[in-house]
Amino acid sequence: MKRLLLLLTMVMAITSLNAQETRRRERMTAEQFQARQQEYLTKVAELTEQEAKEFFPLYFEMKQKQKTMQDEAWKLFREGRDNSAKEGSYKEINDAFTESQLNSARLEKEYLEKFRKVLPDKKIFLIRSAEMGFRTNMVGDMWRPRGAGGDSNRDRQHRHNP
Repeated sequence: MKRLLLLLTMVMAITSLNAQETRRRERMTAEQFQARQQEYLTKVAELTEQEAKEFFPLYFEMKQKQKTMQDEAWKLFREGRDNSAKEGSYKEINDAFTESQLNSARLEKEYLEKFRKVLPDKKIFLIRSAEMGFRTNMVGDMWRPRGAGGDSNRDRQHRHNP
């Protein structure tokens, strides 16, 4: 009986420590996220220092503009989900959400021409492809316990064969 009680106490202690460790994880700042993204994309697309220096200001400028568009669309979308919109407003919400997506695609096309002035198309393609791998890795990192699955597993989800 004492052994069972001791075992149960140990399991509860370990579970408690694990929960505390999860709570202690700090949320990544936007700057930290950008730095990790830049490092990952630079590595995968094999950008030179000069290419990265010229490309990433344009890239993050585009991403910020897209985020602003998406934030406005999601604000309307949340109104519809919260049932605070009137019945006639749903048409406006749907139209605005679709228009936001179209504007984001137009912006991406505009920036593609700017990217081509600093990078060859192959590297632009590798960056676009690597964006998906980066998101996959970031989500995996958020849910993976600390110390598990080191960097050797980081690129397993998304391989590039130039």
